[in-house]
Amino acid sequence: MPRILTDAEIDSLVAESKPLPKNWMTRLRPHTKSNFQHAQRALEVRGEAENWFRIIIRQNAINPLDFSIILAFKDKDGRDFRLCRYNGKHSHTNKLEKADGEPNSSFRNRFHIHKGTQRYQEAGLPIDGYAEITTEYASFDTARQAFVQSNGIVLPGDDEPSLFDGKGGA
Repeated sequence: MPRILTDAEIDSLVAESKPLPKNWMTRLRPHTKSNFQHAQRALEVRGEAENWFRIIIRQNAINPLDFSIILAFKDKDGRDFRLCRYNGKHSHTNKLEKADGEPNSSFRNRFHIHKGTQRYQEAGLPIDGYAEITTEYASFDTARQAFVQSNGIVLPGDDEPSLFDGKGGA
């Protein structure tokens, strides 16, 4: 049976400080691949507790409101667990809530944040299958700022323009 992260483990991993290297902006600047409609880039960082994480940024080249900013944990076996995903505007359905007949289990064209949960893993669904509508951000740039503030990301203290404060490129 595959490993299942508990909610407490997920919370601890999200909260762990994740210092970015000085050259993080260059290494995380999204690139458009030929024949693809989105630009993407990933950066691996080591947290203060020696855990490895990947920050993945993806943005649609045609629709700037179609994006994902993902924090993934890489366990010792090399398996990635998406701990959270800050998404742009598109439709989403929380499958467990829909199966339980809960109202508002689906939404369309709203900014939303996916959160890793133990119960979605136990149900055989993607760890980050659950999402909540958010008003924390209204664009790719403001989503990056919210992502940094909520996920233990530590920016280097240098004069490099910041991809996360809207002054750098992406």
